[in-house]
This record gives sequence, C-alpha cells and structure tokens, in this order.
Amino acid sequence: MSRVCITIIFCCLSAIALRAQDDTFYSTRNYTAIDGLPQSQVMGILEDKNGYLWVGTTGGGLARYDGREFKVYTTLDGLLANQVVGLRFDRHDNLWILHPRGVTRFNGLEFKRFQAPQQLLTDRQMRRIYMLGDTVFMLSNSGMASKIYQDSAYYWEKPLYRDYQVWGSHRAPSGEICSFTSDGLFIIQSGKERYTFAAGQEVGKIYNLFNYKRDVLFRSANGMYKVNIKTRKVEKLDWDMPNFVLLHDDKSDVFWTVGGSNLLKETMQGTEIKRDTVLKDVSIYQALVDSEGNTWFASDGRGLYKYYRQDFKRCSSDNLRGVMTILNDRDGARWIGTMAKGLWKIRHGKIRSYVDPKEPTRNTITTVKEAPDGTIWVGSASGLGKYNKERDGFQWYSREDGLPGWAVTSLAFDGRGVYVGTGNGLSYFDGKTFTNYSTKDGLYTNGIWTILYDRKAQTLFIGTEIGVNTLQHGKIGKLPLPEIVNTSVLSINSYRDSLLLLGTGGSGLMVIKPYSDVRKLITTRDGLASDFIYFAAPDEKGYTWIGTEKGINRIKLDKRFDLVENLHFDYDNGLTGVETNQNAFYISPKEKYFGLVDGLYEFNDHSTDRPRSFDVHLTNVEILYGEYSPRQYSDSTFGFFKIPYNPSMPPDKNHLTFTFNRVDKHYSKSVKFKYILENFDKTWSQPSAQDMVTYSNLPPGDYTFRVMSTNNEGSWADTRIAYAFTIRTPFYRTASFLLGMFILVGGLVTLILYLRVKQRVNRVMMLERIRQKEQDNLRKEIARDFHDEMGNQLTRIINYVSLLKLNSTSNGNGNGYANGHDLYTKVEDSAKYLYNGTRDFIWSIDPVNDELSKLFIHIRDFGEKLFEEKEINFRAYNEVREKIKLPYGFSREANLIFKEAMTNAFKYSGACNVALSLKRDESTGFEICFEDDGVGFATEDIEKSNGLQNIRDRASRINAVLRIQSARNEGTKIILNFKLTKTLKYGLAI
Repeated sequence: MSRVCITIIFCCLSAIALRAQDDTFYSTRNYTAIDGLPQSQVMGILEDKNGYLWVGTTGGGLARYDGREFKVYTTLDGLLANQVVGLRFDRHDNLWILHPRGVTRFNGLEFKRFQAPQQLLTDRQMRRIYMLGDTVFMLSNSGMASKIYQDSAYYWEKPLYRDYQVWGSHRAPSGEICSFTSDGLFIIQSGKERYTFAAGQEVGKIYNLFNYKRDVLFRSANGMYKVNIKTRKVEKLDWDMPNFVLLHDDKSDVFWTVGGSNLLKETMQGTEIKRDTVLKDVSIYQALVDSEGNTWFASDGRGLYKYYRQDFKRCSSDNLRGVMTILNDRDGARWIGTMAKGLWKIRHGKIRSYVDPKEPTRNTITTVKEAPDGTIWVGSASGLGKYNKERDGFQWYSREDGLPGWAVTSLAFDGRGVYVGTGNGLSYFDGKTFTNYSTKDGLYTNGIWTILYDRKAQTLFIGTEIGVNTLQHGKIGKLPLPEIVNTSVLSINSYRDSLLLLGTGGSGLMVIKPYSDVRKLITTRDGLASDFIYFAAPDEKGYTWIGTEKGINRIKLDKRFDLVENLHFDYDNGLTGVETNQNAFYISPKEKYFGLVDGLYEFNDHSTDRPRSFDVHLTNVEILYGEYSPRQYSDSTFGFFKIPYNPSMPPDKNHLTFTFNRVDKHYSKSVKFKYILENFDKTWSQPSAQDMVTYSNLPPGDYTFRVMSTNNEGSWADTRIAYAFTIRTPFYRTASFLLGMFILVGGLVTLILYLRVKQRVNRVMMLERIRQKEQDNLRKEIARDFHDEMGNQLTRIINYVSLLKLNSTSNGNGNGYANGHDLYTKVEDSAKYLYNGTRDFIWSIDPVNDELSKLFIHIRDFGEKLFEEKEINFRAYNEVREKIKLPYGFSREANLIFKEAMTNAFKYSGACNVALSLKRDESTGFEICFEDDGVGFATEDIEKSNGLQNIRDRASRINAVLRIQSARNEGTKIILNFKLTKTLKYGLAI
C-alpha cells in the first residue's frame, strides 16, 4: 500500500481513536422538487400544533410536510394565489397565507380568500403578516397596513399609526408586536393597548430585529441594541453580531446568520464568536427551530434545508469501505477488518495495518475474535490467522494444515481451543491439530455461517445454510426449528443468559431457549425493516441491535418477546451505505460502532435529550371514499382537520374510511400504527406504517375507533385516538316498527286463520250436504235393489202358490202330488234365496263391515257354503295382514261382484277347483282374484253377457279395474284391482 493511501486511512481512523469534543453529530439535508416540494423558492415556513411543517413557495403554492411526504395546495384547492410570502396561525388554529395582493385563510377544511382592491396594490405587494388577538394585520412594501377583523376586511392600505410608514414588524417573546418606522419610531401593540417611543438619533437606521432569549434585539449601522418594552427605551449593547441574524436558538445558544451568500452558525464564547459555515452560495430567507430539535431554512431557489442531529456518523473515508468486522481487545486496541484492504489496528493513537501483498484473498477479513487467554484470532477468505504479540504478526493456517475449507466465516472458544466455521465444514483446533466435522458427522450442510459456544451448556451452536446444529461432547446434534426450516442462520448471539438470538437470511429474527418449546419469531410483520438479518446483538440497556440490508433496527422486547420499542435507522439517520455486514458491530456501554458496505459508523446516543414527540391524530373521516361527508351527521367538529364529533350516520352510510397520522420529522420511517374498531374487530391490527383503514358494511350500533402509534423512542405512545360514532338502526329494525309489524302480522294471521276456518266450516257443511245427498241416493239404491230382489222373489212365490192352487183344483183326486211337491220345493228355494239376499244387504249396510279383511272373510264364507254343495274344492288366501279401512259402499259392490262370479262358476264352469285370493299389487293398491279350472269361455262373448257387464258396472262404481281372463277349456280368472282413495261419492277427508 502506498504511503499516501496509508496517510489517508490514518487520518480517517484517527477520528475513531480520538472522539470529537462535540458528542452530537449534525448534518444538513436539502428538500427539492425531487422530494415533493412544489417549488424551490421557499418564502415562509411554520410549524403547527400537530407537528406539520407548512411551507410557502413562490409559484408552487402551499405545502404541508409530515416527515414522509409533502401535501401540496394550490389555487385549484382554493388558494387566492400560488405566490406565498408569509404564514401565520391565529389563536383558533386557522392558517393565514399571505400573498402579494391578498390573504387566504385555511381552517383545515376550507379556504377563504381576501383579495385587496385591484387599484390599491397595482405597484405594491404585501410582505408581512402578524396577529394581534383576533385581528390580522398585513404590511405592504409601501409601509401601509391592512386589517381583517372578525373574518371581514376592515380596511386596506392605511397607515398603522398617524402618517408613519412601517418598515418592519416583529413579535416579541412575550407576545407584543414591535413595529418600527422609517423615522426610527417604535410602535408597540399589546392587546388593545398601543404606545410608541423613539429610538433616538444616535441609533441610526433600524433593521434586523430578532429575539434573543427574553429580549428583542436589533442591529443598526451603529451597533447592537435592545428594545426594552417595559421601560419603553432602546438600550445599546456592548457586543455586536456583524452578520444578519436569522434566528437565535435559545436551547443551543446558537445564532443562525447570513454572511454574504453563506449560512453561518455562530456561538458566543466569551468575547469571541465562533463561526461555522453550514451552507455556501445560498440565499436564506427564514430560519425555524421546530419542536423536535430540527432547524429549517427557507432558501431562494435551492429549496428547503433541514439541519439536524444525526444518529450515526461515518468515521472513515471513501478509501476505507467494506468494514467486515470490529473488535476492541482487553489492551484497548481496536481491530477493524475490511473487505479488501486487510486488517487495521488502532492503539493509543497509533495505527498499524496488516496487509498480505502475496495473498490478496487473505486481505478479506471476515471475523476477528479474542480468545479467553487474550490471543487474537482472525478469519479471512484464505485461512485462519493467530496473532503473535511479540513479533506483531500472524501465523496462518490453511487447508494444508488441516482446515476443511479456505474461507473462515466465524470463530468461537471453549477455553481449550478454537472452533472454526468455514465454507466447507466445522473444525476444532487445539493448538496442534484440527478435528473436522462435516455432513457425514451429522451437519445439515458444510456451509457454516456462524457459531457460538455456550459455556454453561458446554454446547457449540452452529448456524448453517439450512438450520442450526449443535456440538456437545464431540457429537453433532440438530436443533429442530420448523419456523425457519431450510433458512440460513447468519447470526447467533446470547440473550438474557439462557436464550439465543438467531438472525436468519429471510425469515427474520428468532428468540429461542434451546431444548425447550420457548421461541418467538419476529419479522417485518412486527415492524422489522427486513427479514434478512446479518446480525442481532443485545446491549447493556436491554436493546437488541439488528443489522439488515435496509439499515439497522434497535428493538426492545418484553418478557413475552413482544416488541415494545422499535427504531429504524437508515439513510435519513446518517447510514449512507444502509447495508450492514455480518460480523461488523461493536457494542459497549460507552460506544457503539457498526461496519457497513461503505465504511465504519459511530452511533450517537442522544436518548437523554429526547425532543418532543407529537400525538397521533385523525386527519379525515370519509363515507364511501369521500362521496358523502360525515360532518352533516354531526353537530360539531374538533381539531385542525375539522373531524366531526360523535357523528350518527344513517344505516346506508356504513362504509367509512379513517385516515390518521403522527408527525415525526426525524424518525418518520419508524412510525408504526395499530388500530381496532371496538364492537367490530376482535383484536388490534398488526403494526404497520399504513395510515388509512376502510370498514364497509358496518352493522348498526355504537362504535369506537382506536388508534395507537409509536413515539420517537419507538415505543407505543400513551396518547391514543378514541373516536366514537354511531350507525343508526334502520327504521324497519326499530322497536316501534317491530311492534307495529308484530301487531300487523298478528292481525293478518288472525284474519287468515279466521278466513281459513270459515272456509273449512263452509267446506265441511258442503261436504255434509253432499254426504247427506249421497246417503239419500244410497238408500234409494238399496231400497230399489231390495225392492227388486224382494219383489222378484215374492212374485215367484206368489206364482208358485197360484200354481199349487190350480194343481190342487185340477188334480183334486191326488193325481198331481209329484207336481205339487216340486212346487213346494221351488217355494222353499225362493224363500231361502230371499233370506240370503236380505242378509247380504243388511251386512253391506253395517259400517262395521267396512274393512278389507272382513270383506274377504264374508266372500270366503259364501264360497265355502256354495261350492260344498257340488263337492268343488275351494281355497282362500289372504296375504294382507293389517287392517284396511274401506270406503262406504265398497264392501257391498265388491261382495256382489264376487258372489256373481262364484255363482256363475258354480252353475256353468264345471270346475273341480276354485280359489279366492287377496294381496297387494305391484303398485300401492290391492288385488282380489277369483279363478277356476272349468270349461271357460271365449273372450269375444264377454260383450254379449249381461252378467259380466253387470260386474263391470259395479267395478266402475268403486273406481276399481276389473280384468277377466278366460279361454275355452282353460278356466276363468276374474281380477279386481283397486286403490283406497276417497272420492266424492264415498266421502272426503277434511
């Protein structure tokens, strides 16, 4: 390495060895159109109670900055003009925006414009604005004043006091308005009181008024003066500030001044002034110290500047990049390993570099560790190095000496030897020999990323490319971690004595207690900047420092391992390179250093002087994405953004969007939110930077929308949003409507039931009339049949008796005995037939016999008596066991059908065997069958038989199907199929 390069590195590393007297690190950031600023000429800046920075520009309108983005307002939104020359808040939190020819009032929701008459300001422009109570005063470059009182223009372009022209005005620390005229007259306004006093001829021309502590000072050509408001005098000071004073910062006792085209930071040290140039070649109009300790500068053509205290300062030059590892040894020496420029040692202000010109890969230092005996061990891309203090050099071990791989990634010590993690396996060096372990011994892979030796457990934990192995008593074991399976473990460090911090390559940070079920995975869902963790290490205050490719997170966990604090440091906080390295961190109570891809950084801990943290607040509530305003459903509003107070929305306006924010102009990327809608959500949402949430289809009810945010320390702030609102119940779900509907439905049901009962009663009455008519018809049929049957038989008996009389008369000598005997027999038979017919009529009329089984038995009994007279074999089969109710009149017709059939079979069939059967048919009906094995008959003769036609007619009366199957010399079969459905003829079920 050349002498020049060593000298440069020496200078940059000397800053590490000797810390500066000022422990705070300041930097300047410029905001331009690239960052969202509407225009680069900034004329005014102002901070409101919520922490927003309001920026007025020349031509770009008004901008509101919350630390993350600029919200721009122009004439399209309601501004009078896009040229802004001044900004002020009144005591009602209304923002007054001064334009060259008028003013705009913005109440957070609406703009109201006040434009001066055109003829008054043709060649004049407004240049100052100030508030006095509820009155707004505006000064023009002509020295005239304009006044707005009670939201109305009171006058335009009139003298403020007599005929004097006011050249400047200034608000004193105690609230008075100090104005001065071209003649050296001071006009003091305080409430309703106004008085004047002259500065004196010796003062000269007055300019540059500014506040210094509790006083108002001004500069003139003759020196520095104080305006004593109490004594109403001007007092000359014994010291002077040669440059134009923009602002005096009372907290840091700093004068911000402009000298030529430079922005200067000046401090009084005794009688001398220490002057630092902060910006060059820039015109500054205004300076403002905000509530968070940042100082803002409005420039002409260069945008907006922020001068702020950074959390990190790079303490190495551009020639020293890629810091891979850092170590402070017990002798007070600091070792810094780089990516390509070897190892550097700093001790007592002396710097020593260790660079191997013959082996360039050995200049890539991956890790530096100190053994328990004080020996320094170094891992490189080309072997393991052991430092020899006496000769101030290293002894190197490589694969030729027994190492399993060239690249050494990590080191650990057990008090007797050193464990070495390489890209090709694990090794243990006892000072003489290397004992190697690989996948054959149980390692997940041979690629070792990190190792840690736990003295209490006497266990080595090994982070590999796909998980964690353990080495205990010479045996390789596996640590099952299903949450990070197949994930590289890049960092392992002890945490709270018995716990481990595992940094993974893509799955976040895991906290585990080995050999137990205690473990917690922390990822970007919980607020980390990235899930790719290069390192995770705790400090003495309980914080855990997490290095990623997106910067550094500093988190704090509670006993349940939940995040209670979380700050994210990146480019905005001084980490220019952003991306960290695996072993590049040194954390101690006094100092903390981190190695990034672009150099070494020192952390500036200013937690003892934490500035104000603003509260979370609502910025808007919308219905259907702004289609309707919720303010029409509330009787009042609150806050700068005019949020409706406890609105009561109708049931169809139940699609709400809530927008909220917390201003943080220093740790803007660390701000996280959690929200819950009580009476709807069950749990709080996950931490997120999202500042808006939409709820749709909310049911009627009372709700409270709650939001919490992190503060500037990264913890959840105590101040939270609790916004109550109501979704009204629709009229059809109110108690009165439900009661009315209940009464109405009850009345309708009662009416329907009444009409239905009436209908049923009418139906029953109609059916009763039909039944009565049918019964009358049935009686007539029975009477007719009975009359016909009885009349026929009685006529025959009468005829037989008449013949007997004639025979007795003609054969009185006893010659006709035989004929007379025959007649007596016929009379007897006719009487028997009449008896049997009468009995059948009576049986069929009896309702007790309206049952299928009794019908079958009755027919069976008739057949048995009939066929035993000719010794014809008769069989009856009943396969229906249950009781089947028959319609009225069915038994009579069926009985007559089969009596007719049996009688015909008895007289004409010549059968030897007959059978009667009852069974269910293939459908849901029944079948009664009578068959014989007699002579049968031809089917074509069926239509000619009156008896068979009579049988068919009876079957049709009972809605049955009658089938007759017969052939000559093959017997006859008569089948009656029926279903027991009630008809109008035989009754209806109601």
